[in-house]
Formats: sequence, C-alpha cells, structure tokens
Amino acid sequence: MATTFNEISVRVLARTVVDREAVRNWLDEMGADEFEIPSEETVSDPALLVALAAKQCYMAFQPGLNPNVNKVRKDMVEYLDNVLKQRHGSVMEHGVFTFGINGCSRVFTGEMNRHRAGVGISERSMRYIRYTDIKFWMPECFRDDDTDTPEITEKKRESREILVAQFESQENMMTRFGAIWKKELSPESTFHAKKVLTSAFRRGIGMGIATGGVWSLNLRALRHVIALRTDAGAEEEIVHVFKKVGKIMVAQVPELFGDFKEVNGAFVPEYWKV
Repeated sequence: MATTFNEISVRVLARTVVDREAVRNWLDEMGADEFEIPSEETVSDPALLVALAAKQCYMAFQPGLNPNVNKVRKDMVEYLDNVLKQRHGSVMEHGVFTFGINGCSRVFTGEMNRHRAGVGISERSMRYIRYTDIKFWMPECFRDDDTDTPEITEKKRESREILVAQFESQENMMTRFGAIWKKELSPESTFHAKKVLTSAFRRGIGMGIATGGVWSLNLRALRHVIALRTDAGAEEEIVHVFKKVGKIMVAQVPELFGDFKEVNGAFVPEYWKV
C-alpha cells in the first residue's frame, strides 16, 4: 500500500573546511604575517574562506600591505557584513554546502534543478532504480487545518483519498510489471535488461513519488535560492524544503546568513542580490 508521510529530510553531508596550516603559509608568502587566523569557534570555516578571498582581492589583511590601505576591519563579523552590504558576491562562491535530501518528489526536483549557477546536482535515477514500495509527500494544502470550514475539510479529505488511490494504483502497476517480467528481472538477468525494463515501467509513475538526491550549492547560490524559494509565491514543496535549508544556514553560517529574517514564513534577506 502506498505510504504518505509529512517530513522530507534535509541533511548537511559536507561543507567547506579551511586548512589553517595552508592558509598560514599562504598569508606569510604574501607578507601578511600580522594577520591572525580566527578559530572555527569564532568564525565558521565557510565564512572564513569568504573573508580570506575578499581580503586578498585588495590585499587588506593588514595596514601597509597595500599602500592604498591604511586601516582594516579587525572584527571579522563586521567585515563580512560589509562584504554583503557592498554586494561583493563573487567571493561567496568559494564556500560550498552539500545537502542530502530524502523524500522529496519529482515535483521538487523539477523546480530545484532549474537552478544551475553554482549548483551541483546528483538526482536519484528512476531509470536504474525499480520502485515497488511507493511513498509520497502529502501536499500541505490537502492537510487539515484548524481554520478550515467543514466544506474545506471535506474537500481535503476527498483529495487525500484520490491521491492515495492513485499511488496505490501505481504500486499495483509495478507489482504486475514485476510478475509479467519475472524471468527478465531475476538475479540471473543482466543489469542492462533490467535497466531497459525499469525505464519503461517508470512511465506509469507520477511526479509525486518520493525520491531524493544530493545538491551542492555555493553560498552565493544558497542566498539566492533561499530567498526565492521560501517566498509565498513559490511551489509549496520547495518552500517546505528551503525553510529547512534556511534554518540550517542561519545556524551554521550566521556571519553570512544572519541578515535573513523570517517574515510570514519566508526567509527575507536584508541584503538582496549579493
């Protein structure tokens, strides 16, 4: 029986880590011997890398290194806030986060994969993976709400029943395909033969099936996508996912995402188009 669920998981699989020994050698090589590298406890590694990239653009690690620079901001948080304020967005492309997302649908991936600049995508393949146990995310607009009228409550109930029945039908279809092509799908059969059949079977599966993948985004792209995809006008599943992403980024890299504020459920940045 097709399974509905309410949660899509979003996990940080990897993020930029600074090699402080290499950075020290790099700084000394440039003559920035007075610059003190802050600890991870003081400034997160992704934010530190952005600051280092920005400072080297102007050789602004310490006064006198660049004859045009007489003073520098020593407070790293203040410095990074100025990077945002000045829209020096290119340096933010050096910091990268990788997310593992499970339970999202092809509706989500169809929306998400339109973002290409600064985004790496490895989506779960329905050509190679044969689905028998079908799960899906129930749209929030079909879930009950305390403010619903009796009429809306009934419409939501009927809509959920239709959606569940549709996925149960698809699950039944996959079971029947498996029975028809049992020999060709057996362990003795070649992977190529299974791949050809699996690709044919998937044509009967709707976009709402639960899937997943790995997405890597640089910090500049993340700011853009969080602001765009938590807006009230965005598709509801991608809003659901990027509210989770927004909370992660504000918590893990407050130096570069602390200007985001939740306004009526959306993550709105103080500095746009960085």
